[in-house]
Amino acid sequence: MSVSSDKMLELLQQISVLKDLDDEYRAGVKTNGAKEEARERAKKRRQISDEMKELGSSARHEVRSERERRSVKSGKAPQTSEG
Repeated sequence: MSVSSDKMLELLQQISVLKDLDDEYRAGVKTNGAKEEARERAKKRRQISDEMKELGSSARHEVRSERERRSVKSGKAPQTSEG
């Protein structure tokens, strides 16, 4: 697997753990400490989401660049995704 794939899997696992903790929070007593932890988890989920978007964008760019390199190498015009 590529480094970005490994990182994406790691981030998905983190999201899963956070979801489990949120499920426990919803079922439990809402102390001030528990509320603060829930806010911190929400913040962490947003950070993970942003990182996942960045990884996806980077991967798309790498695929596009590789296609262009192959097209140049084979003498074909690069294909675009525009309709």
